[in-house]
Amino acid sequence: MKHIFYIMALVCMFLASGCASNKDQTNEPLTPIPQTNIVKDPNNEQFMQAIAEYIKAKSAPGNSRYEFTRIDLNNDGRREGIVLMKAPHSYWCGFNGCSMAIFKASNDYFELLSEVTPVRGPLTVSAKSTNGWHDIVVRVSGRMNTATRDVALQYDGRGYPAQPDFEPRVRYAYNDFGGVRIFP
Repeated sequence: MKHIFYIMALVCMFLASGCASNKDQTNEPLTPIPQTNIVKDPNNEQFMQAIAEYIKAKSAPGNSRYEFTRIDLNNDGRREGIVLMKAPHSYWCGFNGCSMAIFKASNDYFELLSEVTPVRGPLTVSAKSTNGWHDIVVRVSGRMNTATRDVALQYDGRGYPAQPDFEPRVRYAYNDFGGVRIFP
């Protein structure tokens, strides 16, 4: 019985010594997990505000009508905005088509990236990209000396071309590379 008492006493001392504080340890907090850049896709209300500011900056009629879509053009997790202006026709459009505005999305806002005119639908945001941004295939038509054709607007590092008239024709098989059709 005496041996059991000594064994129990040794076990208790061993367990108690494990609870003692170690003076070599510091009281600094644990190092936080490094934060990665969190991508925030701005909402549609922010996009509508950017369009309203664009219309105002153009001194356009307040009752301007347009179609829009949001799609990630540069694969950064944020959906850019593409706006095809429709009315008043005499302000935004001509015989050859209408104005299109492309807005780059940032975490909390949109900024005008490019204005392209004239443009006709349908448009295709191609799966093919140039300089990290998806090409946008637009229809060029209504020119007296030029046949109707599809052209690819390619990002040049700063924006998309302002005039599709000067871009070369793409093969119809170009759309077979995939993409999303917009403004049918």
